[in-house]
Amino acid sequence: MIRKNISKLSFIALLLLASAACSKKVDLLPVKNDTAIKPESLTVAAGSAMLVESLTGPITVNELNAFKNYIQTKVSAPPTNDGNIWVYGNSGKQLEACGLMYDATKDMAILDRMIYLADAALAGRNDLAPANKGGQRILWSGNIEPVWPSSDASASPQGAGVEQGQILSHMVFCSLLILQNPSIWNNPVGIGDPNNFGATYKTRALKYINEADYVMDTWILPRFIRTADHNRYYFPGAPNPYKPNDPAPWNQAWMLTNGFVRLVQCHVLLADDPARVAKYDAIIQPNIDWFFANLKSVTSKSGSPCFTWAYAYPSGMEDTNHFAYDAEGLWIAYNSGRYGLSKAKVLPFANTYFDVVLATVTNGLYAGRVDGTTGTGHAAGDNYVRDEYIYLTEFRPDKFLDVGNIEISKNKIASSPQITARLLWEKSRRN
Repeated sequence: MIRKNISKLSFIALLLLASAACSKKVDLLPVKNDTAIKPESLTVAAGSAMLVESLTGPITVNELNAFKNYIQTKVSAPPTNDGNIWVYGNSGKQLEACGLMYDATKDMAILDRMIYLADAALAGRNDLAPANKGGQRILWSGNIEPVWPSSDASASPQGAGVEQGQILSHMVFCSLLILQNPSIWNNPVGIGDPNNFGATYKTRALKYINEADYVMDTWILPRFIRTADHNRYYFPGAPNPYKPNDPAPWNQAWMLTNGFVRLVQCHVLLADDPARVAKYDAIIQPNIDWFFANLKSVTSKSGSPCFTWAYAYPSGMEDTNHFAYDAEGLWIAYNSGRYGLSKAKVLPFANTYFDVVLATVTNGLYAGRVDGTTGTGHAAGDNYVRDEYIYLTEFRPDKFLDVGNIEISKNKIASSPQITARLLWEKSRRN
């Protein structure tokens, strides 16, 4: 629901955020939209910064329009997946951000921008893209595979692994949102069909699903599922050069699980392939169970139940860079309503982030590991909240305003679609 009236205080907040684009310093506390003024008196120029007018109440007209203008003018598809940009880089996160904002608003322009990004991701797959657009690279398997190579163009052979599931998850999220809204199925896609992926919203959704299943069938299932060990995720041996015969680190495991979960959700809605649903479920569940079996229960200083766990089985300590992807995966699996994930079961992860990580500050940075310690590299810590952690406010709603104010104080709203979208999406769910 988009609220058509905004407050005078919101106008002040807008001016503060506009000023932040130049000064890079702003501190905005929650503002309630109590006094109505005409929305026409506040306009958002094309290409201007995104904004959060309030951390309470519905998404406002200005918040929506600012997001739409930003993704139309500031967001474009990358030429390749070099650096895993479709996996955990801005492009993958922007695709996800569009999905959350469409879910919250049902604004078709946002869905069309999501489709633009999903189209670009699919068209850029190694076996589909021509060589002059970054495709046709030889993978470590010796073949041109249906993947998005992780390596830069100069590497030989090219690398790819279970992280491919995250790209499928982003792309199939678009399918899921379309399938959840049958009223749009037969409408022509607003941006047309330049890649011949499907002229209507439903046919486009089916294309993404079919191609994602194809990647699972030809790349993931034959190589990364150890059927002799409960269908757990392991890297294959030689000629694979990355972690040969090792279990997938938990963050990468969740990336693959995300792809499987969203494909299951799509096939359940379509009621088209129960055998595939059963196959995917038989992979998802044991990997989630494996993750939970390797958690250590601890208690925070405030007395809340928390967990510690390794970056990768069997030992070590997870850092807060990679914990973000664990948190996202937990949310996606929980939100599917499958796999036995109750709020009570996920709550200790939220406690770990809010009562250990955010409660421990060293030299201006939050803890870099889930046990409250800080190191270097991925364990160096952050001075803001990574976008994936915003999902955890579902389990700790008392922390949403704190998170929002951290993002605002660190100037993360104006130019981070992933942070802004998650905050606005979560705000709309709380309304």
